[in-house]
Amino acid sequence: MPSGFETPNAELQILPVVNKGSMPVGAETPPPMGYVGFCRRYPADCTGSTSNPRPHRLTEAAWRELDEVNAHVNRTVQPVEDADLYNKPEWWTYPDNNSGDCEDYVLLKRRILIERGWSPNTLLISVVRERNGDGHAVLLVVTDQGEYVLDNKTRRIVAWQDTPYTWVKRQSQQHPYVWVRAGQASGGNRAALDVLEFFRPVVEQLSPELKPIADEALRPSLS
Repeated sequence: MPSGFETPNAELQILPVVNKGSMPVGAETPPPMGYVGFCRRYPADCTGSTSNPRPHRLTEAAWRELDEVNAHVNRTVQPVEDADLYNKPEWWTYPDNNSGDCEDYVLLKRRILIERGWSPNTLLISVVRERNGDGHAVLLVVTDQGEYVLDNKTRRIVAWQDTPYTWVKRQSQQHPYVWVRAGQASGGNRAALDVLEFFRPVVEQLSPELKPIADEALRPSLS
């Protein structure tokens, strides 16, 4: 293993043995605008499609790899808001100088796992809502033993049903640029999307005085 990725055996999570099933998804929905901007800057990271996506086989080695990558990125990247790093309310990118917010953690974990041989259609960027209503991004890993969440807010990797979040939307397995509505952990119902996200094109046309106010209003949905 490359230096920095070792995980003490005492902290290594136990490989799950119960298949908790796949997340129900609904209709296609607009990608977060931060992701659209990311794809304009990193088009190679938003390409590729398949009509027959397959889950990753969750062996002990694969589980250990997920645990190592999740722990490494969580440990080495410092949480800093986009407003402080880039003077922008939302800017999806890879961590700058080992700093970034939730979606930057997700993008880096996804890139590292792809470099290690994981298929992009098993690593799905997802938008959720925390209990306080704030927007948050996590990485959903599709395996033959269920779908598991890599999250910068916790060291543990758990099944999507066991998170405290309301699921809003995620990447489609068929194409990384296509997003779909996602099921809630409480029973698979689709979470309501923030209507304001559909007004982003209008926001871009606002005056410099009004645009920061509208941007802040859109922030909770990670649009």
